[in-house]
Amino acid sequence: MTAVKRGAVCALMIAAGLIVSRPAVAQIRRDAPPEEKEITAAMRLEDLNSRLRELERIKAAYPRSAQIARIDTFIYDAKIDLAPTVGAVLRLQKSVVGQGQGTNRLTGFVQAAARILDHPKRASFDRAKVLTAILRYKEAMVESAAQPETFIAMPDKEQQKSFTAIYVRAFDLLIARAQANAGDGAAALSALDSYRAAGGEANSEYLSALGDTYKSLGRVREAYGAYLGAAVQNYRDAADKAKAIYTQITGRPEDFEVRLENLRRALPFRPLAFTPPKTWKGKVVLAELFTSSENAASAAADFGFAGLIDTYPAQYLAILEYHVPAPRPDPMMNIATKARQDYYGIAGAPAAVIDGDLRLFGGGTRGQAEARFKQYKAAIDARLGVGPDLTLSVRAVRKGDVINVEFDIDKPTPVAEYFVALTQSEETYKGASGIVLHKLLVRGLAKVRSAESKTAVFDLAALEKAADDYLTEAEKSDPQDPRFKFAERHAKIDRQGLQVVVFAQDSATKKVLNAVVGDVSSSVSEKGSNAYAGRL
Repeated sequence: MTAVKRGAVCALMIAAGLIVSRPAVAQIRRDAPPEEKEITAAMRLEDLNSRLRELERIKAAYPRSAQIARIDTFIYDAKIDLAPTVGAVLRLQKSVVGQGQGTNRLTGFVQAAARILDHPKRASFDRAKVLTAILRYKEAMVESAAQPETFIAMPDKEQQKSFTAIYVRAFDLLIARAQANAGDGAAALSALDSYRAAGGEANSEYLSALGDTYKSLGRVREAYGAYLGAAVQNYRDAADKAKAIYTQITGRPEDFEVRLENLRRALPFRPLAFTPPKTWKGKVVLAELFTSSENAASAAADFGFAGLIDTYPAQYLAILEYHVPAPRPDPMMNIATKARQDYYGIAGAPAAVIDGDLRLFGGGTRGQAEARFKQYKAAIDARLGVGPDLTLSVRAVRKGDVINVEFDIDKPTPVAEYFVALTQSEETYKGASGIVLHKLLVRGLAKVRSAESKTAVFDLAALEKAADDYLTEAEKSDPQDPRFKFAERHAKIDRQGLQVVVFAQDSATKKVLNAVVGDVSSSVSEKGSNAYAGRL
């Protein structure tokens, strides 16, 4: 798959609010070909010229390799990034863009235009030539949409029209970026108006382009507001641009980071208040979220769950959040999150599971968070009035790095299996999702073998080592990016704010029968007080 096509697939998945996870680390490249190590070593070379020479050597050495398409993609990517001019990029793209059959022909034009605008050497490119290239790519895309081979698998004319409109709208945004870059702010503003009129979302890319446009028009304060909106969503260099203007206006650059951090942490909507049902009989709903800090589509789901955390007392709602690799490895993932993902057979993120038997897939941008919150809330509220199958209570005490958990069941049922999850209240990390504060992370998960034992033990130091080892293995086993290394590792567990969630689940249907949340208290020897016991 070419870089253009690969990027298109990712873009369409993000638009749908779902990114598919990568395979389990233990199963990746079990039967790797002999040249695999050489490809990996080549892709870890920082110097692009050296990397290109090594990849071309590998291709010549293994002409019948099953990895030839992958090697060709890496060679193509290196050549594009090494291209010194717009013309050189266009000559390389000519053999790829608009070729073949199907709707990838349209996708290819959009991705090729974006590749020029985001090129590593874009600052040295002739800006007028960049604009001309983007405009010509749009013309070629429209012409391609009129050719029968583009929609060979899509005979419905209305569907073809709608599909084409999506890419025309995408080009409006790209053209606006190129026009602002070329200094034509008025034309860029017109293109952005067209983009919005066609239903384009005011997402981070739009806000960044709007900032560039306002800046080219000399509307500095408006540019700052647009850049700040993009920076809140962690969009590329938007924070640097916003900070530069803030410094210019106020002369206090040290204040900017605090302002930005506060905006990033804040919910982008006002959540609906929770009203306890008058008929509540003790049912605690379990809401589980499979998410990824490296997935832009996870923003809406993460903020949606943050709204749940802010509005529902743990007496009524237990929340667990699992970080999984979708599409890239997540620095907060661990063996427990993988085990839970396998338990449900969930291949992608974001995905929410309510009480074990209701699955809600999809995510979206920060601006779509309120809609996700309302979706989750409706599902949760519908279950709170139901009588529980059993009642649980829990006591958790930490002494040093060891947490001992004991729980009680009022009426054990033979169909139930019991789980104990250890959660950390929050972790700070800024990834591709733009979320800064990650809440109620699952750090450990234990399955209790029988209702009679009713105990679990978590060794925090052992959990940290296991998580770190898991991250190390993920670095070695990434088939999409042999050069991958975590910029940050988040295997360390904060000893403050730990909780346990005990829940009973029907072994056949996976329906959650009930749950309970309990704080992890320190032992008397550490705190001088009795450990917390009971339900919250």
